[in-house]
Amino acid sequence: MERPSRRGVVQGLVIGAAVVASGPAAAERHRSPPDPWGTRAPWWLLAPLGPGAGLAGGWSIASLSPVRRGAAVLTLVHPDHRPTEVHLCAHGGQGRGVASTVLVDLILMDGGRGDKATDASMGQALSALARRIRANEIRRDADLGTLSGLLEHSQRVARYGPEGL
Repeated sequence: MERPSRRGVVQGLVIGAAVVASGPAAAERHRSPPDPWGTRAPWWLLAPLGPGAGLAGGWSIASLSPVRRGAAVLTLVHPDHRPTEVHLCAHGGQGRGVASTVLVDLILMDGGRGDKATDASMGQALSALARRIRANEIRRDADLGTLSGLLEHSQRVARYGPEGL
């Protein structure tokens, strides 16, 4: 049997503390059944931001998908750049994205292989989003069921191939 990682223990403690602190009614929300069809996008991670919200560096939020193929897809737009996808993947212990939180890696899907510098304005936007997500991960009304099905980026690549993401 595999020994649990320190990050896994911390994630469990964060989720457990949020459930206990929020009382029985909210605990039921936290124990909502998995959402295998991906019908709800995890907007609570970005709250109070929503579609059209402005971000640092001139970027704004266009959309957020439900979890599909192991990630929720956040689409960001900028007047001087083409629309860009950021995949919100499970954080598995070592940050793989431009920014990370306890639960989520923000993986910039810009067609690169992780070998080119991230545009400064995009880096600012993703850093600000990561701060927002960190604050929301411990909210009492967190809808953790919307995150069921998240996979680490490497797991997604292994399962679907890089072209399938």
